[in-house]
Amino acid sequence: MQPEPESTTPKRKRPKIRTVVRRYRAEGYLLTSLVAFAVTVIVTRVYLALADYPQIGNDVLHIAHALWGGLLLFVAAWLPLALANRWALQSSAWLGGVGAGLFVDEVGKFITQANDYFFPPALSIIYGFFLLTVFVYLRFRRPHLEDPRRAMYQVFEGLQDALDGDLDVEEAAWIESQLAIAKRSDRAEIVSLAKAIGDYLRVEKRHLSVAEADLWKRTVMRVDALGRRFGRCAHRALITGLLTLWVAFTIGYILVLIRGDTNIASQVLRWRVPLVAIQAVIGSMMIAALFAWLTKREERGLRCAVSGFLLSLVALQSLYFYISQFSAITSALLQLAILQILLAYRRWYLPDGE
Repeated sequence: MQPEPESTTPKRKRPKIRTVVRRYRAEGYLLTSLVAFAVTVIVTRVYLALADYPQIGNDVLHIAHALWGGLLLFVAAWLPLALANRWALQSSAWLGGVGAGLFVDEVGKFITQANDYFFPPALSIIYGFFLLTVFVYLRFRRPHLEDPRRAMYQVFEGLQDALDGDLDVEEAAWIESQLAIAKRSDRAEIVSLAKAIGDYLRVEKRHLSVAEADLWKRTVMRVDALGRRFGRCAHRALITGLLTLWVAFTIGYILVLIRGDTNIASQVLRWRVPLVAIQAVIGSMMIAALFAWLTKREERGLRCAVSGFLLSLVALQSLYFYISQFSAITSALLQLAILQILLAYRRWYLPDGE
């Protein structure tokens, strides 16, 4: 009996899937790059100001720090292309942030005929770029819909810890949660992979240890414990004082701008109309926040206050970086600190809202 000839009918080719998938721990890498970028710009500007803007070079050559930034960006781009280790991604995030900070810090030279490092809009452009990266980071922090294909991507990346002997109980539990999503797929190969990895984890979990917190986590835990020890009453009193002072400062500054005091810099006076308009909106939001806060509507008060500070950081500070140049960084850092105090109160005492 002769064997039947193989079918000449071509097998149906599965359609390729091109939809993007968020990388495992993507928000952590983005935050690392974001912090590295901001710190690099601040440290670079402070160092140059204190050192009276030294230059590397001679009468012909000038080695600008944008070149070092470009070199770091090149290394940051190559690391994840050449190496599969997770530390390569983390190193790429650090080097990319530092490189971008060094490169963008010299944007004034790139957009002016005179190569003017001190071109007034330069810092506004840098700050705007920073806000854009913050927006991207916040988008990646948002929870995403459950998808079996995405879940398997996450599982494969999470299993790198198993290959490196670094898998712990907490990470194994997270992988199992992703496997549960993957098993709901309508694709047999995904379900089969999920079941096989699940069987492996059930055996492997017996030998896993509890995760040890790294330096960053330990620092966060200590700060969190210290803040909670401060107590809700004291925390509430601190917020009351900060909001009251901010309202008083905003009203006072608006009045000074309207009167046009001679002590105000001429650059500020030229922009006083948009400054008054933006400050009036922020002041109204802060007054509403303070009123809600004092009448024990804490969640509403926090929402108004947080919105007011975000508007100030986006609209007002962008203008101040143009007017006051690098001195505006002090106000921006102060507002970020107050914003963290507000968000900490919400996180500790109002997890479910009012």
